[in-house]
Amino acid sequence: MLSNNLSKTYLCGGYLRLSKEDDDIAKSETLQSNSIENQKEYIEDYLQSKSEIRVVDFYIDDGYSGVNFDRPDFQRMLQDIKDKKINCVIVKDLSRLGRNYIEVGKYIERLFPFLGVRFIAINDNFDSADDAALSNNIIVPFKNLINDAYCRDISIKIRSHLEVKRKRGEFIGAFPVYGYMRGEDKNKLIVDPCAAEIVKEIFAMKMEGMSQQAIADELNRLGVLSPAEYKKEQGSGYKTVFQTHSRAKWTAVAVLRVLTNEVYMGTLIQGKESTPNYKVRVREKKPKEEWIRVENAHEAIISRTDFELISDILQKDTRVSTGKSAVSVYSGYLVCADCGCSMVRKKVRSGSLEYVYYVCSGNKKDKDICSSHRISENTLNMAITKTLQLHLKQLGDLQESIRYIRETSGNSDKIKKLVLQSEKRKEDIEKYNRLKLECYEDYKKELITQDEYMLFKKELDNRIEEIQRAITELGKKKRMLLDGGYEKESLLEKFLTSKEIELKRSILVRFISRIYVYEDHRIEIIFRYQDEIRQLLGIVEEIKQEVALEEVI
Repeated sequence: MLSNNLSKTYLCGGYLRLSKEDDDIAKSETLQSNSIENQKEYIEDYLQSKSEIRVVDFYIDDGYSGVNFDRPDFQRMLQDIKDKKINCVIVKDLSRLGRNYIEVGKYIERLFPFLGVRFIAINDNFDSADDAALSNNIIVPFKNLINDAYCRDISIKIRSHLEVKRKRGEFIGAFPVYGYMRGEDKNKLIVDPCAAEIVKEIFAMKMEGMSQQAIADELNRLGVLSPAEYKKEQGSGYKTVFQTHSRAKWTAVAVLRVLTNEVYMGTLIQGKESTPNYKVRVREKKPKEEWIRVENAHEAIISRTDFELISDILQKDTRVSTGKSAVSVYSGYLVCADCGCSMVRKKVRSGSLEYVYYVCSGNKKDKDICSSHRISENTLNMAITKTLQLHLKQLGDLQESIRYIRETSGNSDKIKKLVLQSEKRKEDIEKYNRLKLECYEDYKKELITQDEYMLFKKELDNRIEEIQRAITELGKKKRMLLDGGYEKESLLEKFLTSKEIELKRSILVRFISRIYVYEDHRIEIIFRYQDEIRQLLGIVEEIKQEVALEEVI
């Protein structure tokens, strides 16, 4: 039996909703009725037999999830209800109103009745003006629960699917990182030639000692589009809440973001943040150990060596002086050999002459802590230039030796034989394992105490572990050397062709890790990759002797 309310005229608002998940599902022919247009036609056909209902407006949320109710047109509909513009809401079925069991129940059972709103869900045969429907409305909560469970199931499937894609190294972000674009496979990043050149230039400018702000200023001066503007120009529809000007410009933060993003060396890191569940839309940052990291997921724009160099530079105290765009050549690299404090740059003018020197910052703070360790910049320049020349000559000789080995060890069997010879150290492992067994037997015979046995065992285990690491590293280096895959070797090409070295920031940061200054004006230069170079020199010498011996035999 229908209530007397049906004799009055209702001003109706038709509510239509389609989520992205629904849109994907609706690609099957059986569910095409979920489309917005079909929902509208379905409601209009139904209302032809309801003369007491007059449609005022349709409220459409296309591409919005049914889990939460912060949808633009749903909120507009609520406001129209409060403004008395409509007093009836009609949907195709309950799932169009929403898929949150608690929230849907709140609107149907409490809010709509309180505001005097008639609610109709056509496919669910629910009409709040129908007394019979109200008396049997126990079925409605169950339908809402099913809709909620459906949404939860879809959410779990989508999350697990995305997790698998992340672990496979597939890109699933909305917009590719600046410097890359989507390939034919939309989940694969490929290099964007135009933007990639800007990324390389940013790294090069940082290598020369420029600050992030100076780099940003230079890019803006040259009219280089910022990442946000570049994406818009490419027609991506990119938007951000962080933009404060009508046209986004390069900033120090944007430059730093480029310099610290591992994506440029081919590493794809995803899953940095997530929502707790399908009902909570607020994103939370995840612990670093839970991030999904895939090496060599795409082509690198910046080599791993250069990226690590820049990371090292950013960690050093390399603040740019007021009025300057770049740091001095030695900024962040000079250290007092006695107290470990950084050396600070000083200038003294005498007429037209300028004298530049460095002093210990510890002595500057407290003269009792350390002496000044004063050293002139000219002295540093001459000493470091000469030492760099000798170092590069050594690297050049190493490179020539590597080429010699490759040319004289062309036979693959000979290469394998030379590689296997480095594994003779395994005999030491066998020896230490025998000693461990003997120690255990002595312990069982009560010739040594348990504490003594545990001490001997720990010492032998440590020695075995060290040898195993050395064997692994030695074998890797030999194979890398003989196969022509020594990464650092590529760094030498541009520097070994020139006999004269111009001491500048980019050369310093590439080859030098730290410079220690002593009180007597002595300096100690710690070169990058010293251990690797020393090890390679030993390997080269060993292989050359082996090759020479085989030739004699």
